[in-house]
Amino acid sequence: MKINDCTAIGFLGGTFDPIHFGHLRPALEIQQALNLQSLYLLPNYIAPHKEKSLANTQQRIDMVKLAIQETPELQLNTQELLRSTPSYTIDTLKLLRQQYPETPICFIMGMDSLINFDSWYQYQEILDYCHIVVSHRPGWDPTFNEVVSALLTKHQIQNPALLHSALAGHIYFQSTSQLAISSSHIRDLLAAKRSINFLTPQSVCTYIKEQHCYT
Repeated sequence: MKINDCTAIGFLGGTFDPIHFGHLRPALEIQQALNLQSLYLLPNYIAPHKEKSLANTQQRIDMVKLAIQETPELQLNTQELLRSTPSYTIDTLKLLRQQYPETPICFIMGMDSLINFDSWYQYQEILDYCHIVVSHRPGWDPTFNEVVSALLTKHQIQNPALLHSALAGHIYFQSTSQLAISSSHIRDLLAAKRSINFLTPQSVCTYIKEQHCYT
């Protein structure tokens, strides 16, 4: 396979219920910092460790589309959202590898997820299908358990160009803007009939109001 300096694609999962700037800004920063072809937002159907979402499937699709409509570097992938079963990362990655057999895949997660990575379903297989890009706030120096520390010793890289030269197997840390915004806080504000302006794109604010997504 011929490798160039803009080969890899990225995937960022989440419930996006609703999507907000705390999702969007780090996603764009990672796409640009790592020179990814595209970064796909991957809404979950039902995350195994979370309650069912409050907005319906089509509403979450619509909100992501509205949020990224002027940012072509960010794209939407609905394959998890349109499943009829819970989403496990390993299952999604196997499907993505079938769809992109010769494309490096970067799966983006937060530092909290990496700290608990050995609790993930079939975590030992995940790096066979993708690179892991860890989004974290600048200067954060977390403590890892022995299992995660061993994975980092074996797989962590310092040169992001290597994400483009292998299909999978690397772990890379990327500092990003960490905005203190959460979907649950947005829903709480809506329940209290307070404004959510400047927490999510205005197109999403308008859509939530018109659709009564969280009432």
